[in-house]
Amino acid sequence: MINLFKNMSMFPKGLRYKTMIAFSLMSLIPILVCAWLAITYIFPNIDLFFGLSLGNISFILFISIVISILGLYVTKEMIDPVIKMAEEAKKVAAGDTTKGIDINREDEVGELSKSLNIMTQKIKENMEELKAYGEKTKLINLEINKKVLALSGLLQIGNLISSSKELNSTLDFIIQKVSDIENNSTTLVMLIDDVSKDYTIASSCNLGEIKASGLKLKQSELSPDNLEKKIGLKNIVGMPVTIAGKSYGMLVVGNNEKDFIFAEDEKELLKLFAKQISIAVENDILVKRSKELSITDEVTGLHNCNYMRTRLDEEIRRAIVYQRPCGYLLVDMDDFKNFYVTAGVTKSEALLKEMGVILQASVTEIDKIGRLSDDKFAVILPERNKRQSASVAEEIRKKIEDRLGKSIRPDKKFTVSIGVSENPIDGSTVDELMEKAERLVRNAKSLGKNRIVV
Repeated sequence: MINLFKNMSMFPKGLRYKTMIAFSLMSLIPILVCAWLAITYIFPNIDLFFGLSLGNISFILFISIVISILGLYVTKEMIDPVIKMAEEAKKVAAGDTTKGIDINREDEVGELSKSLNIMTQKIKENMEELKAYGEKTKLINLEINKKVLALSGLLQIGNLISSSKELNSTLDFIIQKVSDIENNSTTLVMLIDDVSKDYTIASSCNLGEIKASGLKLKQSELSPDNLEKKIGLKNIVGMPVTIAGKSYGMLVVGNNEKDFIFAEDEKELLKLFAKQISIAVENDILVKRSKELSITDEVTGLHNCNYMRTRLDEEIRRAIVYQRPCGYLLVDMDDFKNFYVTAGVTKSEALLKEMGVILQASVTEIDKIGRLSDDKFAVILPERNKRQSASVAEEIRKKIEDRLGKSIRPDKKFTVSIGVSENPIDGSTVDELMEKAERLVRNAKSLGKNRIVV
């Protein structure tokens, strides 16, 4: 019965059928109005017109008005959904895909609304896919930029290491690069102390000077939990710094972000930086060893401090065995530091070279001459007692006063203060003999410089 009424109604009919019905209903209005005008004004005295009384005609007019209202209602029911769909379509066109078109009909308008809803859903899905793709593209671009920045940093670090920069400056540069790549995370390099064997901070970024200066860890305490407690970070990753399979320290990177996990590619990148740190540390060790093994001063060509200490120790032991004297001179250039500040590096090095030439010309082949520091020179005089050593010292003092720096500063003389010590009178070890000569030089300075103190 319900299906029968539904089939008899206009709801399942198409727009073409409903339009014809609405047009037919609306067309009755002008016909009936014309009939009413004719009866009322043209034939006012006729009581019967085509077999109809005036009462019946009035009833017919009433029915016509009802029919016209029904026609208007049918027309409205066709137009309202179209207007609603147009409004919803504008919203979809503006980008609002959160709502669909809520029109449940079985005619063309219903089919159109369903089609628009399907299109809106597809547009929404496509927009979500595009958004997700945009996020992925953004992440990919960030990763590419990170890799490019890391590669650039590694190349710069390689240049620093090859140029033999100081280890501290190289480590500072490395951890700054790591911190930049890891979104300004806290980064530090911990190296094993040669004496205590504890892990101490050699360089840090975003950690704080107070915390960095007081942070030490024993090798037995080296664990993620201890690092988190000591440094105060939630997320920490550590990469070992090794040389020839031996541990020398660790690169530590961390942050306090929630639900953060270091990705595998980030760990691989940190391994590369840890390897660069290993190379820098190893290079620094080799440079120090080469300096220790070197016996020549780079500026003057004389022996360096390490060689002079070793040689003096040998001569002292030989002198003790054979009960022979050994003289030692400490030659200190007067006012050299002031000259270095005013004259500069080039003239200062030229003066030091000339000083070395004068010293070499003042001793024999068995005597040894070396440069201990910026303005201090040492002379080892085997088989010379204090008196003989003082005679050699006086000859050196005069030559320096007469010859040194004439071409560099002709208006003023260069002078030296010399301390003379002898084994075994002034000491039986290297340190004792050198300290004695150092005290004598200070006495010479206090007495006016340009003199010898025995």
